[in-house]
This record gives sequence, C-alpha cells and structure tokens, in this order.
Amino acid sequence: MTVDEIQKLISSAPNKTCELDSAPTWLVKDMRGLLSPFISLLVNKSLTAGCFPAAFKEALVRPLLKKVGLDAGDQKSFRPVSNLPFLSKLLEKVVQARLQAFLESNRLMAKTQSAYRKYRSTETAVTRVYNDLLLAAERGHVSALCLLDFNQSINQEFLKWPK
Repeated sequence: MTVDEIQKLISSAPNKTCELDSAPTWLVKDMRGLLSPFISLLVNKSLTAGCFPAAFKEALVRPLLKKVGLDAGDQKSFRPVSNLPFLSKLLEKVVQARLQAFLESNRLMAKTQSAYRKYRSTETAVTRVYNDLLLAAERGHVSALCLLDFNQSINQEFLKWPK
C-alpha cells in the first residue's frame, strides 16, 4: 500500500474519533502528509506478516437502541455497537479493498452475490428473487419461497447464556 493510497484513505475517512485513539481523527487527517509514510509501513508490515495488531482488536462496545420508541428497560431493544480505533478501521479498509479486488479479478464471487459489492445491495437481491419468481410464473412453474429470521431465535438464545 503506497503512501499516496494511505493519504487518500485518511482523507476520505469520516471525522469520528474513538476514545481508544491516542490522537483525534481530525489531527491525523491534518497531519496525514507527515504520518502517511509511517502508517503505510505499519499497514504493509501487517499485511506481509499476516498479523492484525493486538491493539487494533480492542473496541469500546456500547448498547444502542434499535429503534426510537422501543422499551429502554428491555435488553432486547438494544444492539451492540463497537467503536474501533482509527488505525484499526484504516487497516480494515485496506484488507477489504485488497480482498475484494482479488476475489473480483479471479472471478471467485458468485454473480448473485450482493453483499459487499459495489452497486449491489439487499434491494438488488430482493429484485433478483422477485424477477426469478415472475419468470417462473410466466413459464407455468410453481415456486415456493421460505424466508427465515434467525435474528430473533439467536438473540433469545444469547440472552439465556450464563453471564
């Protein structure tokens, strides 16, 4: 990862700062010209070694209300939100971009894969399923669609675990 690529990533990053950061994000962004060579070295060493630094694995996890109006006294009304250090998120973006490029250039992603791809989303996936159902109906085929919501059962089981 070049110094220029790191500078572009830093510039495009949101101005969110984590309490675990030793310097606020705005300062890293302002000093990116000075810091980018060191951050680039850190990122490249991490990629070469295949090691994600232990300090980057720490996060501040806070509960966030899922929707306005839910019962704040009920544990099920919240979801955990992890606040990660800036450099951790930066390294994560580098790895994601490289992995994505590798998978796409080697055609290892299914054509129907919608998540984590440019110009594709859950709406793309739903549209595809809907289109497939319409095409099957036009051909006189019978179709069945089974949708499962694992979220509720997983959350209920998780809440039963001993603390």
